[in-house]
Order: sequence, then structure tokens, then C-alpha cells
Amino acid sequence: MIITAKQLIALSPIFILVLTVVIIMLLIAYDRDHFFTFLCSITGLTFTLLSLYIIRKDIPIDITVLFHIDKYSLLYISMIVLSSIFSCIFSYSYLKKILYNCEEYYLLLLFSTIGCISLIIANHMSIIFIGMELISLPALGLIAYAYFKKNSLEAAFKYMILSGAVSVLALFGIALIYSITGSLTLSSVIYELVTSISSPDNILLCGLGLVILAFSFKLSMFPFHIWTPDVYNGTISIVLTYLSTATKIAVFSLFFKIFIFLTSFNVEFFRTSLEAILCLSIIFGNFMAFFQTSIKRFLGYSSISQFGYFSVSLLSSNDFHFSLEVVGVCLIGYLLSSIGIFGLISIVSSLNNESKSDSITFYRGLFWSNPIFSSIMTIMLLSLSGIPMTIGFIGKFYILSLIVKENFWFLGIIFLIGSIIGMYSYLKIITCLYLKPLDSNSEMIHLNSSHRNHIIFLFIISLIVLLLGVYPNIVIDIASTSEPILFNIIS
Repeated sequence: MIITAKQLIALSPIFILVLTVVIIMLLIAYDRDHFFTFLCSITGLTFTLLSLYIIRKDIPIDITVLFHIDKYSLLYISMIVLSSIFSCIFSYSYLKKILYNCEEYYLLLLFSTIGCISLIIANHMSIIFIGMELISLPALGLIAYAYFKKNSLEAAFKYMILSGAVSVLALFGIALIYSITGSLTLSSVIYELVTSISSPDNILLCGLGLVILAFSFKLSMFPFHIWTPDVYNGTISIVLTYLSTATKIAVFSLFFKIFIFLTSFNVEFFRTSLEAILCLSIIFGNFMAFFQTSIKRFLGYSSISQFGYFSVSLLSSNDFHFSLEVVGVCLIGYLLSSIGIFGLISIVSSLNNESKSDSITFYRGLFWSNPIFSSIMTIMLLSLSGIPMTIGFIGKFYILSLIVKENFWFLGIIFLIGSIIGMYSYLKIITCLYLKPLDSNSEMIHLNSSHRNHIIFLFIISLIVLLLGVYPNIVIDIASTSEPILFNIIS
């Protein structure tokens, strides 16, 4: 097996991140320096982002049978890397308060980023499994990073047990798929389904079902969401910035690439199961979010409903290219809004007692002491709820267009009910920002110079959220041209 220079260059995002990890490990062994480790991480991630521009001329490209890189991969890798960069930036101030081992935080983040990229470019079931584990194991370390905080170890323990159980089921599903196809490449699995379209093999369907179960767990979809509220509640805010965006976007991009074709084969079992999962995710996530008093738990339940909405794109059987646009626009909007809201919560947590600042009532009257901060938070919440003039609205509008185009009338009713409940939940928090402040909240946020820089970043992101809500053509063009090569097999 000979690997060409083009193939090596195409793998440069992973090579750069691995080199960054090695350099940071050597730095830690020689002399611990938090600022230099932070700088090295940001530099490595920035070079990774720049390398995507270089390799765009050589795609689509296969690297052995294990990896495949195309425009679709580049879009989602760039989203993952941006999420990692902002997670590092927001984490720096918080980690300065931790006296020991703050450098290892960046190592865990980079390892998990490598796992996300591996998952996106995977063309083989073995790489999918390794990528998912490479995401989960560092994520476990990140969840338990503030082990001295209340609920942190409990959250890590729950995640470890459930994630381990799901990994076993995923591995069993992959073994069942191999027993029928004799190969683990994605194209072979799809080809087997195409050739057995009239009567697909039950063992193959059972294997695919177990892999879907593993994906649903990673995306916190009902009824595999049980870990989400507790893990969100026990995890420090800086970790949630990464956990709620990069890992979920990586898993959903692969989920979409592999499983969109299942509904086109009229495999009723998958269609019915997927419809039930996404309907319950939308209703349950929005309904439970309404009753939360902790902002982290609220966003945890909100993420359940968000990925329920996004999964509507998997049910399309007539126009895959439109589904591709829907997913791209929705995930870009979700990335920007989530970075914004979790970035703000990270700043508040680093300035105050974290358990106290988790309460929604802590944000009451924020507008009267810090109008810019509360304005940014309002824009991000409006975008997540799908209010017009934000990128979140464009994403929801695209989902509704898909529902009408495909005549999914029952899903349309669920979409409207879920959106109304969700909108009321988000408006409840927004209203809280503008109420008369409690006496204890009047002096809660004093920004220092580094936090002012973070606010500038978040202010720019909020402007982008508004700009894309008014002029979404940029995002739509990017999403529509990022077609995965596997679409050719379906067509």
C-alpha cells in the first residue's frame, strides 16, 4: 500500500493537531506554563483551520479505505475547529483560577478534536468506532476536570457507565454488519442495502439499528437522553462550550451522511423509529426545558429538542440536496448560538460562584447592570428559539419548508407545538434579564480586561447571527455546495 503526497497533505489537519499534542506534552514535561500551552493550542488549531484552505484543491480524495475527504468534510471540520478555538479562548480565564494541572485541559480538548475530525472523514466502520471512543474518553476527562466541584464526579461516572454500555452495543452492531457485508467500508454497507432493497437482510438491519442507537445516545435524543441534564448540570461551563457543539456536530454530520438513504429505501422500521424518536425529542426536550431553574439543565433539555428538529432532514426521500442545505444551515446557526450562550455563561461562572451562577434567577435584572452582556444573551436565546432576524430562524424556516415539501403533516403539527412551548421557555429567560434586579444581583458582574476581550468576541458573533438572519445566502451557498460523495451512490 502506497500513500501519495496528496493523500498525506489531505490528512494535514490531523497531523497538525497530533504535532500540537506532542509539543504540549513535551512542554508539560519540561516546564508547566499555562499561557504558553494556551498559545500553542490556539496556534495549532489555527494552522489546522488554514490547512483546510490548502487541501480544498485536492478533494474529493480517498486515503486508503479508511478515510474519505470531500467538501462536506471540510465544512464540518471547520465548524469543529472553530468550536475548539473558542472553547480554548473562554477557558483560559477560568483555568487561571485552578492552581494545578490546567495544561492537561488543552490536551484533552485537542485529543477530542482529533476524534471529531476522524469521525467526519471516516469511510470505515472501524474508524467510526475509534473516532467515537477518541471523542468520549477525553470528554470524560473534561467532564470530571473540576473534580472538586459538586456533582462533577457524579456526572462523569454516569457518562462513563452509559457511554461504555453504548460502545459495546455499537461494536456488536458493527460485527453484525460485517457478518453480512464481509466489509466495513461505508460504500459496501450502502451497496448491500441498495442490492437488497426489496428484502433487506434482518441481521444487517439489526446491526444498523444498534449503530443508530449509539448515535442517538451521543446526540442525546429521546429516550437515550437520560445522561444529558445531569451531565450538563455537573460539568463546568467552559467544557459545555465544546461538548454541546463540536462533539454533537461531528456525530450528526456522520449520522446524516450514512443514514439519510435509509428512508429512500422504504425501510419502514427505520422511518417509523426515527419519526418516533425525533417527535418525542422535540416535545419532551421543550416541555422539560420549561420547568428548569438551572440554566445548564435548561440548555441540556434544549439541545435534545434542537437535534430532534435537525433529524427531520433524515426523513427526506425526494430531495437529498435540499436536506443537505437544511442540515448545513441549522448546524451553522446552532454552532454560533451555542458558542455565544455558553461563552457568556463561562464568563459569569469565572467571575462568580459556579453553583450560584447556574440558577436562572441569578440573571434577573442583568440588563440594568450590564446592557451589552444581556443584549448578546438575548440575541443568542432568540436565535436558539427561532425568532426572525436571526440565523436560528432561517434554520427553523428551512426545516418547516422541508416538512411542507415532503407533506409531513403530522411532523408539522409536532414542529409547531414544540416551537410554541420552546419559544415560551426561551422568552421566560429573556424576560428575566429585563426585570427589576434582586438586591443580591445588582453587582454580580465586574468585567476585567481579559473578559472584556471575550465580550468583544461574543459581540462580533452576535452581529454575525443577526447578519446571517437578514442575509443568509452566504450560509446557504456554503451548505449547498458541501455535497458528500456518498450521495452519488444514492442517486
